[in-house]
Amino acid sequence: MPHTFRKDMSHLSWAKVYARQEMRAPLVRAWMDALDLEPGDRVLEVGSGPGFVSLMLAERVGPAGVIYAVDRSAEALAYLERVQAERAVANIERLVADAATVDLGGQCADAALISMVLHHADDPAAILQNAARLICPGAPALIAEFHPDGPCEHGPPPEHRLAPDQIRAWCEAAGLSILDEQRQTPEHYMVLAKRVS
Repeated sequence: MPHTFRKDMSHLSWAKVYARQEMRAPLVRAWMDALDLEPGDRVLEVGSGPGFVSLMLAERVGPAGVIYAVDRSAEALAYLERVQAERAVANIERLVADAATVDLGGQCADAALISMVLHHADDPAAILQNAARLICPGAPALIAEFHPDGPCEHGPPPEHRLAPDQIRAWCEAAGLSILDEQRQTPEHYMVLAKRVS
């Protein structure tokens, strides 16, 4: 059945985006396992939106860890701020910024998660380049996207989906070495990489 897709997500409320993120909880657990996240880790989350994934990450790394939730929408991060306040979650730092240029003030992250966002971006390669710069040498980065060969019952239509080969090429150009690639569902796949130096 055809559904609306707008790259800027202007057709959806942040509450609806949050509900969509909730449906991906099993995928998120697999992403966190692949990144081998532990208590105390600092995680860069690119394209956090209203923050369901941020909250799962925050629980995984515990109060000693930090989640850098990056999104270009101040409204999305305001939604996350409200949920954080309701749940008394203090270890998420919200950064309203362009993921291609955001800086962590000299800090480096122990891992990066870039999930379901590159197909919305104007310059996905630049986002991966910057994410590689912001993680520590040897740190992992996980990119999750919608597979072009998927049934397209959820997510963007085929012409807006990014092929795994393209993701791998952008990663390698950014100085990220590919460790693994997995098809998670008929719709979803993930690529695991690490910063080479």
